[in-house]
Amino acid sequence: MQTSSLDSLSQTSTRLETPFTTAALGSDVSFWKSYIASRPSPSEDFFRLINEYHANHGGVRTEVAHDVGTGPGNIAARLASYYNQVVSSDVNEQALNAAPKLISPDLLKRMLCPSPAKGLVTAGLPMNLQQTDLLVVSECMPLLDAPRVLEAFHALVRPGGTVAIYFYGRPIFLDPVCDAIYYRMATRICRFLLPFQGTPGEPFHRRGAKGLVSFLDNIALPAGDWENVERHKWNCDYPLLFNSPEGFDFEFHPVDRRAEGEITHDIVDREFWAH
Repeated sequence: MQTSSLDSLSQTSTRLETPFTTAALGSDVSFWKSYIASRPSPSEDFFRLINEYHANHGGVRTEVAHDVGTGPGNIAARLASYYNQVVSSDVNEQALNAAPKLISPDLLKRMLCPSPAKGLVTAGLPMNLQQTDLLVVSECMPLLDAPRVLEAFHALVRPGGTVAIYFYGRPIFLDPVCDAIYYRMATRICRFLLPFQGTPGEPFHRRGAKGLVSFLDNIALPAGDWENVERHKWNCDYPLLFNSPEGFDFEFHPVDRRAEGEITHDIVDREFWAH
């Protein structure tokens, strides 16, 4: 079971070490198999929810889906059940190189994993794949510069298309004692990574912390660009942040940029993504 949040709505030549491209991520297939196996896997109901939203809000086309931050392509492969073709993009070339070795040949025929692009819109994709009916952003959104990437998403999505942004949080244990132990362990691990302040990765850590403590409500979705905005929140009586604020060397606080007319669904379901 997970805390989770879903929002639906219709580099230079010098290498920079970031959470997306860190050398801690391996390059061999065995590493990426372990990467996938150690992470929660969304239920099929989750993908049906996204596609029902798409169909109910003018999304009559199901030709192309685009998975941003695809990693080794495990979520992109799930989207292939609903869309004719799937584009899988990521800034981590190691993950993209592993994806074809992890995806079945039948699905791979309908998937495209372009090399890391300078920009999502100018990725050099075939003309028929340059705009998408569904754009899914799995896990990476809290680390991104939201206003900037939302402009790119707006250019990628066809009129009537859907953007689905989601993030899963920390595990929830049946025994509160285990919750407390987990929280202390996660905070200790986070502190091993300090300092954040004054490092090239500081902007990513600040955006991530603010996004998670805000349950992604810090992401503004301007009414002039996006309509029919729905925010789904599961088990958010628990934090979305993986560890306590004491694990960071800077202060941060929740920010709420939800606009009038948006719909928020708050759901407590301990069986959601249960493992």
